[in-house]
Formats: sequence, structure tokens, C-alpha cells
Amino acid sequence: MKRYLYAIMLMMILLVVPRQEAWAASVFETGTKLEQSIKVIPQSPFYLDYQDGKTRLHDPSSQSTVVIDFPGNLTTHSSGDEGSYGGVRSWIASLDRQEWIAVPQYNQPLIRIQRDGTTSRIDSLESPHRADLVSYDANRDVMLWRDSYKDEWALTDLKGTVKRTYPVISGQRLILGTNLDELIAFNTSDKSITHLSLETGEELGKTTYPNESLSIDFESKTDRLFMKGSNHLYVYDLATRTIQTLNLNRQVHYDITSLVYHDGLYYGVTFNDSMVTIDLVEGRITETSLRTRNTNSQFDLIENGYFVQDEQWILSIESFGKKPKEMYTWLKATGNSEEGHTWLSHAYQLMATVTTVDGTEHKLPVAELPTDMTRVESAQQFAEGYTIPSFDQSFSSTVHVAMLKNWRLFKPVTQLPLQVDTSFANGAVGDIKGTTVPNATVYISCEKAAYATCAGPVQADEAGRFTLSSGIIEGNQTIELYVSDTWEYREATKASVKQKFVIGQPVINDPTKVLTDTRIEGVSVQTEPHAKVEVRQLNSKTDFTVKEVEADENGVAQLTTYDSSQPWSYRVFFRVLGTERPYEMVYVTKDYPMPSIAWTKLPKTGDTTITVYNDKLDPVLAVSRDGRAESAKRLTKGLNVINLKEPLREGQTIKLVASFRPELAQTFEKKVTSDAPKTLTVKDVLLTSSSATFTLTHDSNTDIYFATSSGTSFYSRVVGTNRYHIPAKPGTTVVIHSAYGSKKKTLTYKLPSAAIPSVTLTDEQTKRVGKTLPNATVTLKNGSKVIATTKSNASGSYTLTFSRPRTGTKLYFEAKSGIHRDAKSVVVKSGIRPTISTGTIRSTTKSVAVRTNVPYGTVYVYKGSKIIAKKSIGSTTTNVYIGLQRRGTKLTFKVVTPANRTNQTTKSVY
Repeated sequence: MKRYLYAIMLMMILLVVPRQEAWAASVFETGTKLEQSIKVIPQSPFYLDYQDGKTRLHDPSSQSTVVIDFPGNLTTHSSGDEGSYGGVRSWIASLDRQEWIAVPQYNQPLIRIQRDGTTSRIDSLESPHRADLVSYDANRDVMLWRDSYKDEWALTDLKGTVKRTYPVISGQRLILGTNLDELIAFNTSDKSITHLSLETGEELGKTTYPNESLSIDFESKTDRLFMKGSNHLYVYDLATRTIQTLNLNRQVHYDITSLVYHDGLYYGVTFNDSMVTIDLVEGRITETSLRTRNTNSQFDLIENGYFVQDEQWILSIESFGKKPKEMYTWLKATGNSEEGHTWLSHAYQLMATVTTVDGTEHKLPVAELPTDMTRVESAQQFAEGYTIPSFDQSFSSTVHVAMLKNWRLFKPVTQLPLQVDTSFANGAVGDIKGTTVPNATVYISCEKAAYATCAGPVQADEAGRFTLSSGIIEGNQTIELYVSDTWEYREATKASVKQKFVIGQPVINDPTKVLTDTRIEGVSVQTEPHAKVEVRQLNSKTDFTVKEVEADENGVAQLTTYDSSQPWSYRVFFRVLGTERPYEMVYVTKDYPMPSIAWTKLPKTGDTTITVYNDKLDPVLAVSRDGRAESAKRLTKGLNVINLKEPLREGQTIKLVASFRPELAQTFEKKVTSDAPKTLTVKDVLLTSSSATFTLTHDSNTDIYFATSSGTSFYSRVVGTNRYHIPAKPGTTVVIHSAYGSKKKTLTYKLPSAAIPSVTLTDEQTKRVGKTLPNATVTLKNGSKVIATTKSNASGSYTLTFSRPRTGTKLYFEAKSGIHRDAKSVVVKSGIRPTISTGTIRSTTKSVAVRTNVPYGTVYVYKGSKIIAKKSIGSTTTNVYIGLQRRGTKLTFKVVTPANRTNQTTKSVY
């Protein structure tokens, strides 16, 4: 039915209005302007108006109008015509949509109005004070009251008979259901919704709702509660007792003041004049602003699909998006006139730009607007079609279209020349150059100004030349340049046509290599040797520097250097001069770079140092071994050697952390591995009777250990550089191991067999007879002086002859056979005091056996003072020839050592 009515209305418009008016009406909908202001009855299909002293009831869906048989004005809150009546306090529609009640301002009976316009009176609920009618349904003969005096809710019939009462509970609101015989108790304190039987009052069920809910609206036609939170809209269906959650998506910040259901959708007007459309099937919410700049409007909704603006304009709710929202007028140049201003002595046509609620902008001549809704007030006489051949004086005009109007002042402007010489073909630009009239002011506007302020006019010189210098005007945007005698282009009396330039954003397939990009290092790039580069450093949107640098012979161009006055972050735009390359950008956001070090050698068992190559600045390198700190060092550029506390061991975890700050750190972690030792030889062996001391040649920091041929380990100790002492006797086979972790080199070595006794010397000796290494060269030294030398025989026997040494002299004995040595130092001791004795001497004895305790010295035999015999001692028993002596003769035997130690004994001859 409704579509049929719309078709009839469209045909009437096409027949009545000119062709251009029909076209204008198709792009936006103004609706119908009513004869006078109306009053919408909430949650109903009705509205009221007051005409010729009568209140009329309208139903736009059935296009019916009836006169209400009540003498007062039921459309207003106050009525001066009816002293006792005083106007209407509220309008309450029956839930069956067949009638409504006007609640008077004063303590008067309620006015009940039927759809046919007949009225009757209903007394308020009996109470010391009048109770407030909340809701009612004439079809079910039920009314819901709130009695503030008794602090209770009451259910009555239309005659006022009380059926049931409920106490008023803080935070609780009662709602009368439309399509189900239930009373709904909505409690904001405990966030509950309780269903009560309308007939018996018993509780039928209880539901809780989210704690987020802030405002509540009840749409009575479909029995749904709309609970708006900060982020979601919760819709409670009274029939199914279920809650549907919709995401607000940062919409609907204000409460809904009017809510209706129509053709499957819910429409609501908010407190800040927005239309909210709710589609429960799709789960979608859309908010559209209705607020206009031209007027201060108010909005309302009527059930069955109608939208009301300013209590006088009504249109289909589906068409609210086409409703004109804003309008401004302007003059469009005709003929050869250039757009941008109303130029002096040029022709123009009056135009209007109408923006509808859905955001669509419609530009059309004012002459094509509907004549029945359009009115033009102007001091300038227009020709047909609202055109003007030319004008040289300012004038104003006001255009009224439906509920909108726009006032404009038009003035003629002298056109100035503007020539721009800069090319925008290569993207972003730094300086824009051109010419205009001398001393004119040139302005620029940009779509984007992310990096530098695109503002700040510049004045041309005496020749009309100008340069607009900015930090950078970025690409991928459209800019405008114009000359004007005032900053506000629309207020100019002299101006150029605005010139638009599209700055592209070229794709750089071979971007310049950036070498450094931190505050401390500065920005450097790799280009061609000795190339010249334009550099634009943007410290802020208004602070920038421009310079030219030259790359070195390797093509490295240092664009910026460290300066303590620089901001923590800045951008650098650069381009290679003499080429078609566009500007490229480096964004400096870090003060230090990420460290760049290389571990030049894998950690191996036995290493005592770690070597790294540092490529950037001077980071601190921390070394840890198995999680424990080992060392730390600030690196220099190039190779750096870090000393370790002790050699590395296989399986240890070495971690290197190079850093400028904790967040700028480079970490390496490696396990220590081993290489097999390469060298193991015996260089020297010092032997004693019970031990051997090896001097070895082996790889540095290897582990050296010794074992017998059967695998039994020797206890060894280090006694010098690469010298190892073990308890091995001469003739023993020794297995020597040199190891880096699990990697070994082994040598089997047999010690020579030899008797190696200790060596003692006294100051009485001039000869040493002993045993040592076979076939060895035997020497005896006093300091560096060799005092005796000989060669041992195959069994190791030797005899050394030397001058008698002094007591306390330290001598060095060495027997050397190849790499084997028997070496020891000897301190010369004092000889012992000699003793001397003989057996019985008879007159027949010719030789006497003289016994001494030393095997050296001389034996003297005295008879009186006369020496009768003398003989050198070669052993502890020496036979001395004395000849035949007479009985009774006394003989004295005296021993004298080489050190002149003496002793004697006297014997008688028997």
C-alpha cells in the first residue's frame, strides 16, 4: 500500500513541476512540509496538530485525519485557553495502538482519545496525590501506575479497580509487555530481569544481563529491551528471554531518545541528533549524523516508518539518508572563465551544493532546485537561470531550499598570473620555484604534511620570482599553489587561479644502500665516487637544514654527523644531483646501531684468548663461560683480543654479548670443541734411581699425562715449562698423552736401563769412581768450569780424576747420553778424621798390615824420629814393609790425609 502511495506522489510531482525540478527531487528527499507544527505521540503511529481551535489526530500510514472532540489544545505542554486544564504533561499510547491518553498538567482526569477522535475521562488512581500513569493496554483492560506517595506500583483496569500492587524498589522499573501477558521487572541494582504473570503475579522466570549496560530503551511493538553499554548493545527479547549482543564499534555514544520498529529494522534518534539503524538479523548497527550546520533542528520518529524534522517536515524513514543536511551556494564560471574565484568582468551562474544525510554531495544550478521549495533573496539582479553576465561590485544572496538556507557574499577578484617552474615528475620536492607579479604573496596547501609543515607563504622579489622552501613536500598527494593578497583565499581582492599539481610516488627499484643510520654514526650512503648529494635534514616539521655533500673516492657519502643538539629522531631526505633519481628517505630513530662483531675463530680447547672483529663504534663485549662472567672489554674498531682467565675446556659454553645498551645487543654462543694435538716429542729426560723428569715439545695448553704400558697412570707434577716429573725408574716403558679434550696424541717411550747411585764428594778426594748411564759423557763442573771429564763404559762405570776440592764447594755432576741425563749438584763435604791401627808386631815380622778408616792418604812409620817406612793408602788396609826389628823397639804408625788430617798409634815389637 505504501509503495502504491509513493508511486502516486511521484506521478503528481512529474506532472506538476518542471522537468529539472523532478530531476532535483530524485537526488534528495525533502519530504512534505506540514501546515503547522505537530506533536508526535511516542511509541504510536499518531501525531497531532492544532488548527482552527481544534486538535486533530493524524495517522500518516492510513492517511487519515480526525478532529478530536476536546475543546483544548492537546499538542502543547501549556494552554492559556483552558485555565483549569493547563495543557498536557505527557502523551501515552495504548499498547494495542488503537488509542492514547493525554495526561493533563494539573490534578485533572486523564483524557482518553479513540482513533475516531472521541474522548472520555479516566480518573487517576485514588491516592492522596495523583499517581503517574506509566503504560496501559485498552484491549486487555490493564493500566500500570506508579504511586510515589505510597511508594508502590499498581495494576488496575481502565475503571481504576486495583488488581495488584508491588513495592517500589530502588533501581527497579516495571514494564508492561505488549504481546505477552507479563509484567517485566527490570532491576539495575542486581542486573536482573524478572518475568511476572499479569494474571496471578507469580514469578515466571529470571534473567541476568551484562554489568556494562548504561541506558535502557523499550520498544513495545516487538517487546524488546535495548540496553546500551560503552562497547556493546544488548537486546533482550521478552518472548524468548534471550540476549543478543551487538558490537557498537565505537558508535552511539549518546542515549537513544526515540525508538521505533519498521520493516525488520529498528530506528532510533540519539540525544546528539544521530539516526541509529539496528539490524538484528545481520547483527549490524549503523549511526548517521542528522545534525546540520545551517539550522538548529530537532528530530522525531513515528511508527510505521516516518521521520519528522523540526515538528513540521515529514518523510519516509527509509529515505532519511536522502534528506538534505547542508547546503552552500557558489558562482560557477561560464564561458572561458577559470574557476577558483569570481573574477572581475566574467560571467557566472548561481549554483548550490546540497549534501544529504548519507554524505552524498549534489552540485546543481539553483535554477534546477524545486521551485515550490526554493526561494532566492539577492541584491543582484540575475538573468534567466540565475546567471549574471558580469559584475564589478560585491553583492550578497540568500538561498532557501526546504528547511535549509545559505547566505553568501560574492565579490569580484582581480586575476593575477602564476607560473610554476618546478617539475613534480620525480615525486617529493624540496623547493618550488616560479614567477608571479612583483612582491606578491604565494601560498601553498598540501593534502599531506607528515614530515614538514606545508605552510608559510613567501613573497616574490621585485622581479616576481619566488622560492617556496620546505623541509620536504612528500609524494603521493595533490598540492595547490596560489597568489593572493590575503591568507584566506575566499577573502582575496587580488588572486591567481589555484593551480593543482599531482606529486607521484615513484617506485625505486634500486634504492641507495644505507650504510649507517644512527645519531652517533650519522647517516651515510653508498653511491658513486665523488657524487654530489643534496641533503635535507628534518629535525621537526618546522626545523630543517639543507646542504650539499660530496661522496669520497669509494662512493661513500656522509650525509649527517653527530650533533648533541639534534633531536632523538629525525628524517633525512637525499637525492643524487645530476640524475633523475627521486628523493629517498632515512628515518633516524636510534642513537646507537646494533653492534656488528664477528667471532674470527671458533673456540677450541686450550685457547687462552678470544679474537673478534668489531665493525661499528666501541661497544662493550662481555664474555661468560658456562654462565659465569669471564671478562669484559670495550672494543675498538678492527681486531680485538680478549684474554681469558684460564684455557678453554672442551664442552664449555662461551657466550659473547656486544652491546651499547641492553636493547642494542648482539649475542653469540658457542660450545668449545677440540682439535687433535699435532706435536709431541721428548726433548730431554733427567733420570734418577727412582724417577724421571721429561722435557717435552707439545702444543700449547694441552693436558699432559703419563701411564705405564699397562695403562696405570703415573702421578705427575709440573716442575717447569713443559717439564714433568714422574716416579719412573730407569728401564720403565712410559706412555705419554697430549690431549685437547677428547682429542689425543700418544707417544710410547722406554727409559734406558742404568744404575744411577747418588754422588758424594769430600775435600779429601781427587778421584770419583762410580756407575751412571752407559756410554755417557761424564763431566764434573765447578760453576761453568769443567774440572773433570770422562766416558762411561757399556756398563755405565766411570772414573773421574780431579784436583782436590775445597769443603763447601758446589760442584755439578752430569752424565749425558743422547737426550738422557744423570745430573745432580754435589756440595763438597769435609773428610772424616782418619783412624789407624795395626796387629801384633814380632821381631820376625817384616811387613805390617795397617788399617785405616779412609782409603786415601799416606802411612808413615817412625822409629824415634826417623822414618823407616812410608806408603800411600789405596784402601782401608795397607801393607807396609818395615824390615826386621829388634824386640822392644817402639814403632809409631801415623796416617796423614790429603787434607792434612792425621792420627797415629805406637806399637812395641815382640
